[in-house]
Amino acid sequence: MKKELSWEEIKAIKVGTILHDELDDGVRFIIMRGPSSLCAYVGVPISHPLAGQEYDSLPISCHGGLTFSRKGEQQWPEGFWWYGWDYSHCDDYLFYYDDGSYSDNLRKGRKWLIEDVKDDSFYAIYDTKKLMKLAESTAKKYMGWIK
Repeated sequence: MKKELSWEEIKAIKVGTILHDELDDGVRFIIMRGPSSLCAYVGVPISHPLAGQEYDSLPISCHGGLTFSRKGEQQWPEGFWWYGWDYSHCDDYLFYYDDGSYSDNLRKGRKWLIEDVKDDSFYAIYDTKKLMKLAESTAKKYMGWIK
């Protein structure tokens, strides 16, 4: 069993590094080290009818709501359209709070670890799978494949 990385170990990792990557029933899920916190992303194949949507038009349940939508390139694996969210919201502890120049109130937030983000992302993955099936059936209907 792989040892979970501590807050200090995660903070020391280069921004843009993928810390978790899995494929679950057509949905790719990654956790990345972001500039101020961990970030999570669900990816759908680039050829899928759900790819290319604006993030604010999708009803995906995730921490703080979707904040990201783009085609895979650079640190995001290619071949997928990515929808993402971050763990940099009210009551979240941010990497740069450790420099000591922030109030004690801000520094009481939750330090999200990789396993925490995986657990928290269950519904986002589930919602994405449901939306993929809906987009597929809608595309088939409009292409005349089903009546």
